[in-house]
Amino acid sequence: MTFDAQVWGEYLGALLDSLWATIWLFLGSMAIGTVGGALLALMRTTPVWPLRAVSIAFTWVFRGLPPLVILFFTYFGLPALGVALTPMAAGILGLGLTAAAYTAEIFRSGLSAVDRGQWEAAQALAMTPTHYMWRVIAPQAFRVSIPPYFSNAITALKATSLASTITVAEITGTANRLISTTFQPLEILTIVAIIYLLLNTVLVLLQFLFERAFALKS
Repeated sequence: MTFDAQVWGEYLGALLDSLWATIWLFLGSMAIGTVGGALLALMRTTPVWPLRAVSIAFTWVFRGLPPLVILFFTYFGLPALGVALTPMAAGILGLGLTAAAYTAEIFRSGLSAVDRGQWEAAQALAMTPTHYMWRVIAPQAFRVSIPPYFSNAITALKATSLASTITVAEITGTANRLISTTFQPLEILTIVAIIYLLLNTVLVLLQFLFERAFALKS
């Protein structure tokens, strides 16, 4: 098999066009995952047992199911319940629910890592729960959570390739379509691999910047 460099220029444009779908899938799912994970983590630490039960059940279900099954449910299953979503919306929702379950455990671990004396000192100063959570506990918990959070983000980025199974034209889906028409998998998959590596490098750099910023504040 020979490596045809002309394919790079011929099909790079199509793959870069599909890059936007991958980026939207990633940003949308991480937005749901971050907000949902934070809420679930707070619910897990509350003394109100029904909220704790909901959080535990959610993380148990969505950590236990393969992301592909969740995507099939959001795209093929929800219409049976009267909720029809576009492929992109179904992909963002499915991947976002998965990300939320893992992010919840990451943030919960971060909250648990904060010394109990910090909680007691804040309460002794008559700070409201919202105040001391936002000003005292959350910054310390997030600093501990940065490495696993970005590891989860990298996993979520790679999981966007699963959205091709529900007809989202992201990078992997576009690559499969091009391979089936050109029969030049080596060149096309090399481009795809480079794009994913570059995207992951951006996340690694962001992790480094966040870790450095929070280290300077400590």
